[in-house]
Amino acid sequence: METQIFELTPQSRKSFGGKAKVIVENGVAKLLSYSTIVAEYKIGEKEYKQDETKYSQTTNSHIKAFKNFYGI
Repeated sequence: METQIFELTPQSRKSFGGKAKVIVENGVAKLLSYSTIVAEYKIGEKEYKQDETKYSQTTNSHIKAFKNFYGI
């Protein structure tokens, strides 16, 4: 299966300036915020996973947009 990578776009502003990307591979979407995978979503199973790390306000806005994009 082919890997897809695309920039995540927020609802509240024009863009995240390339700092938030989604990598989709084998039915799993991973959120890359800056250079760190911070969340993942198994699309077929509708299973969301995120560790308990406290993130910056910007990374939290990336996470919120990711969850919104997938309807979580």
